[in-house]
Amino acid sequence: MLKYQLKIQLEKAKDHARKLKKEVLALYLACKRKDVPWYAKIIPVLVVGYALSPIDLIPDFIPVLGYLDDLIIVPLGIALAIKLIPNDKLDECRLQVEETFKNGKPKNWVAGLIIILIWLILGAWIVVKFFATYSFNGISISNLYFLFCGSFLAAAISGAAGFGGALLLLPLLTYTIGTTMAVPVLTLAQLIGNLSRVLIGFRQIKWKPVLIFIVGAVPAAIVGAWFFAIVPTDIITRLIGVSIIVFVVLKYFKLIQFKPGNITMVCGGVLVGLLSGLVGSAGPMGAAIFLSLNLPPVAYIASEAVTATAMHIVKTIVYQKYIGIGMKEVALGLFMGVGMIIGTWAGKKIIENMPKEKFIKFVGVLLCFVGLQMIVFG
Repeated sequence: MLKYQLKIQLEKAKDHARKLKKEVLALYLACKRKDVPWYAKIIPVLVVGYALSPIDLIPDFIPVLGYLDDLIIVPLGIALAIKLIPNDKLDECRLQVEETFKNGKPKNWVAGLIIILIWLILGAWIVVKFFATYSFNGISISNLYFLFCGSFLAAAISGAAGFGGALLLLPLLTYTIGTTMAVPVLTLAQLIGNLSRVLIGFRQIKWKPVLIFIVGAVPAAIVGAWFFAIVPTDIITRLIGVSIIVFVVLKYFKLIQFKPGNITMVCGGVLVGLLSGLVGSAGPMGAAIFLSLNLPPVAYIASEAVTATAMHIVKTIVYQKYIGIGMKEVALGLFMGVGMIIGTWAGKKIIENMPKEKFIKFVGVLLCFVGLQMIVFG
């Protein structure tokens, strides 16, 4: 009898929660209105962001706790948010909901990614607390965890911006397995990550500029990889950083009109391929060139990924011949590649509905940050 009553109460709570969640879309529209005071939007924005996240902070499969956010946290947040928005404005938004969202409600993948980051941080605490003394194949479990998390984050950044993953992973790999093997392992992991970006956006690839770029990039990548062991890469990295920032600033203020024709794309491919072989990745430089094609977000990501994949394949062959990549390094690269596939998918979810103009500005800002990091740290 008690079990039956609890079941009835649980169903009533679920029904109440569903009714409240319908208000989320009205709150979503209210947060976009200019006639709603900014201070009244703060809590509603947080509530709506979490409510529209496709990922729960507490997964539903966890007994009892899995119902906390659906039945308590989100409904309480929605009820509070409703009180903060003026009634007349909210009523107008309620009338607009059905027409505005006839194709389904939006999903907030940015909030979903933040929740994933919280999980990763919690996982890091658990690994360091309970598994710090364990190792596998000569690498500690904690280092393997951080490499996997780094691979996920790197691929999420690359999947959203087309570059930046290598700059995050290279320091982690250098600390874990040393400088000499870090670049070959990074190349293998990036090969897997870029292949996933190619597959995800295959239908939108712009093949003509891609193939022209590869004509210059692949031979240059072979030469760069060959010289990898003898050139002071920190100087080259800083020069790349300066070049990226100058390029973005000039393009933003329209001081240059970069029109990537066939010759320009071949020359750009040579430069990017050479630098990629020397320092492990020249993704930001390649991204700056492909950004000038003014492609839609997914087409830009997938097209740039094709060129990166081609370069990583030839670099892997050269590294294997002159440095020697053992099974330990191959296994580590494949392990990191799994994290990169998941991260690539997450990055695509963030940018697939982003307007092209907003996306170009987003990538430009990230390029400047990356260029500054390259200048400072080399």
